Amino acid sequence: MEEEAHNRARTVPRVRVGAIDDHPVVLRGLMAALVEVAPDISCDFRVASLRDVDWDRVTRPDVLLLDISLNDGSSPEDNVRELVARGHSVLLFTSEERPALLRRLITLGARGLVLKSDADEALADAIRSVSEGNFATSSHLAESLLCDDSLVATLSQREMEVLEALAAGVPKKAIGKTLPDQLSAYTVDTYFQRIAGRYAALGRPVTNIYGSLREATRDGHLDL
Repeated sequence: MEEEAHNRARTVPRVRVGAIDDHPVVLRGLMAALVEVAPDISCDFRVASLRDVDWDRVTRPDVLLLDISLNDGSSPEDNVRELVARGHSVLLFTSEERPALLRRLITLGARGLVLKSDADEALADAIRSVSEGNFATSSHLAESLLCDDSLVATLSQREMEVLEALAAGVPKKAIGKTLPDQLSAYTVDTYFQRIAGRYAALGRPVTNIYGSLREATRDGHLDL
């Protein structure tokens, strides 16, 4: 096994990785794992936030691992947008399992998903795959979170708007007045009924508007 790993290191081009994760223990474990199972992969820099990266000084990595939940006030969407705009191949590296959030980040240009609970070898394989220009997931669960329609309700923009207003503390009767085109209370109620119907179709019935809010948050449509 050890001889095979060394042979791979000699024959496979080295893959350079950057890691953005604000959990030092996770980063140390990541480095130790890559040394053991993937000598062809090197981590060129490790930082806790995008703000800590001096882009003029670091060598551009082949793959950039990004933890979704950084404790620096940034949003996952903004982080992915910035990194993709800089031309990086972003591989999500996270414990997050809310499908709607993960799918938004893929839509914004992330190239794959690795769950922190998956095997080190799966992480290494995903890194290699993304470095070759492919899309990658680390497990069946990771793939399901991105692709299985039975895991998440698909909500329209208007349905999202009424949920966001409710989450902001706007009373149901006043929600229509806060929207750009001034919906009636009846129309707002219709949207909430549609949302409830979408969750009922997934086997997740809700009994009131706050149940819809709970399920939408669980899916990752909202971040409360």
